Order: sequence, then structure tokens, then C-alpha cells
Amino acid sequence: MSKRYVLFLAGSKLSEEDLRKFSDFIRGRYPASKVIAVKENQRAVIVKTTNEVAPLLRDTEQRLKVGSIEVASVLTSGAIGNLKRRASAAAANGEVS
Repeated sequence: MSKRYVLFLAGSKLSEEDLRKFSDFIRGRYPASKVIAVKENQRAVIVKTTNEVAPLLRDTEQRLKVGSIEVASVLTSGAIGNLKRRASAAAANGEVS
């Protein structure tokens, strides 16, 4: 089964509790998915999932609420390194290019 990664960005820093809630939400809906925090950017989180689930996460019209923070999908890739680089750049300049 092919893997895909989806980058999500929050409006503010995600706490450990926010990450746990987001992970519980994602795994509750898509059990084969895994949530990965991005160390370089505390506003970013990457979801490792399948080709079938990635479009469902990426094409979400609405932002997902995690606790009191809204999280929006930004990019999808087959390589986690691409998304980590983009998330790191976002931390440096405040936006994803």
C-alpha cells in the first residue's frame, strides 16, 4: 500500500494536549494513519496515511478544530522530507511556499 503525507498548519503553537487530540481524531477516523509532530515548527503536524485517505484530508473545505486551535491542510506529498522542509521554511518566514 502506497503512503502519502499531508502537512497541516495551525494558527498558533500546538501543545502536547493539542497534538494528542488531533492524533486521536485522525486515528479514530483513519486507523492506519499516524500523526508526526514537526520539531522545527510547533505549528505544523504531518499525517502519514494512504493514497486513499490523503485526498479526504487534503480536500477538506473546512478547518479542523483541535481543542481551541484550528488546523488546516496545506500540502500533500509522497516524501516526508519535502513537507518537513516546507514546514521549516514556514517557521522561518511565517508562510508555506
